[in-house]
Amino acid sequence: MSSEEFTYIYKPRLMGPAYEFALSKDSLDWAIGLRSGRVSYPMIRHIRLSYKPTNMASSRFITEIWPLNSAKIPIHSVSARSLIDMADQGDDYVRFLRELHRRVEAADANCVYEAGLPAWRWWPSVIVAVAAFLLVVYIAVQALIAAHYALTGIIVLIGGWFLWQIWHIVVRNRPRNYRYDEIPEDVLPKV
Repeated sequence: MSSEEFTYIYKPRLMGPAYEFALSKDSLDWAIGLRSGRVSYPMIRHIRLSYKPTNMASSRFITEIWPLNSAKIPIHSVSARSLIDMADQGDDYVRFLRELHRRVEAADANCVYEAGLPAWRWWPSVIVAVAAFLLVVYIAVQALIAAHYALTGIIVLIGGWFLWQIWHIVVRNRPRNYRYDEIPEDVLPKV
């Protein structure tokens, strides 16, 4: 394993503590405010990567790590800089994740690598997206039939933008497994 130490720090909320992570020789070390811990690489059993945009950070990516006999550890690709500004840390986030995957695999951890949402959350998202599409089409057609052309245009523009956002989230978060050395690009920030 590399002797270089990889670290990653982010703040999910402006008024909260920083989340600090370090990849040491044998473990993932973390500190959140006054709490801290260490998870050896063979104890990491599950890693899930997903795309979860927010109002202030449209390109937020989240990694969830489930160690054996411990609580889930979240890692976000953005950090709160002010009340309305999130700093994109995509380069550092991707670098840290690739090295974490490499070290977990080198430790022969028998880890499950998943991308996207769990199927039980993804399928309802697809159903909502399709229902929203049908609803926008129905409302636009009704406005067109009633000869409200300006209203039809507004509905199509706003509805189209909304549907494009939803579809982008649904497609990126389709549930699937991946190999540690083939992390899907759609659940990682562009670097």
